[in-house]
Amino acid sequence: MKRNITIISALVTVLAVIAIVLMAMGPFDERGLDYTVNSDGKTCTITGVGSCKVKKVNIPEQMDGYQVTAIGSNLFYGYRTRVSKNQEGPIYSKLKEITIPESVTSIGSGAFYGCDQLEEIVLPSGLQSLGNAVFYNCTGLKTIVIPDTLQSLGDAVFYNCQSLERMTIPDAITKIGQGMFYDCHALAELNFSEQVTEIGNLAFYGCSSLQELTVPVGVTEINDWMFAHCTSLKKVTLPDGVTLIGQRAFSSCTNLETIEMPESLLSVGAYAFFGCKNLKEITFSDALKNMDVYAFSKCMGLTSVTLSDSLTEILGRTFEDCTSLTELVIPASVTKLGSAIFVNSNVQTVRYAGTIAQWEAIEKESSWHSISKFDQVICADGIVSLTE
Repeated sequence: MKRNITIISALVTVLAVIAIVLMAMGPFDERGLDYTVNSDGKTCTITGVGSCKVKKVNIPEQMDGYQVTAIGSNLFYGYRTRVSKNQEGPIYSKLKEITIPESVTSIGSGAFYGCDQLEEIVLPSGLQSLGNAVFYNCTGLKTIVIPDTLQSLGDAVFYNCQSLERMTIPDAITKIGQGMFYDCHALAELNFSEQVTEIGNLAFYGCSSLQELTVPVGVTEINDWMFAHCTSLKKVTLPDGVTLIGQRAFSSCTNLETIEMPESLLSVGAYAFFGCKNLKEITFSDALKNMDVYAFSKCMGLTSVTLSDSLTEILGRTFEDCTSLTELVIPASVTKLGSAIFVNSNVQTVRYAGTIAQWEAIEKESSWHSISKFDQVICADGIVSLTE
């Protein structure tokens, strides 16, 4: 009997030591998650995975009596394992399923960064904010429903979510951040409200399943690389009010057939439509003033271009490899011609809306018409030979 009491006493002592050690390690619950008490003294934020090693994580609504209201930044970043037991072979995220309680109102930046085994997630109905890159590189994520309560959406939230098929952005969101859907190859359906006024750089880069998109009326700039490499994109509707199409905005949209330029458009950036080989017709209003280098380079299907009467420059290689384009009218407003504008194109007739005297006054690169198929310019009052 005395021996039993000794064993029990020793066991109690061991448990007490373990409890002290665990307390020193910081607060956690039976799932092994770490948390930090928020400034209100009543709620807490999940800040780390602690000793948690399971594939299916259930975040509780309370931790030691504190209500869980937030998931901290980079929570599951590094929550990974190797396929093989040795130190070779690919590494994957352990996380496959997660349950988030309804009490959570914010999810911090990079919280699920690299969780490539996560296929589906249900966000709490009262969620108000998602930080930057929350689902960055969640390549297996197919389904996610964002509640209407969301007020704030960071940049690159769904960056490289290659399996994501459809998305609806709540009406309260007015900005689609940069890199938001970068390389979301499977994304075929995207809905967001007319309240959106800003779409960032690279927002839809590589969305190769997206076929059609209407840009909301409040958006004024099509930023750099916004639709680049959207190889299935056939039609884009731009609203009146857009003043800028940035560099490479539609680069390599190889199936783009139709795009109506808004009357408000002032500037087209470098390589804006580079490689849009199925684009057939472009008409600019008289508002357009600037068009940068390679703007329509390698648009092999382009048959008709109407330039603005306010355009001041046609820069280098603008119509390079436009093999279906046979004629172009240069507006009288143009004061500069860059190098090799028509290189390897099929342009055989160039007309100039001004007089010969005006044509002679234009600043021209010496090679502006190099490797082209025309040898004269037809002006309003006569012909200028390019071979003399």
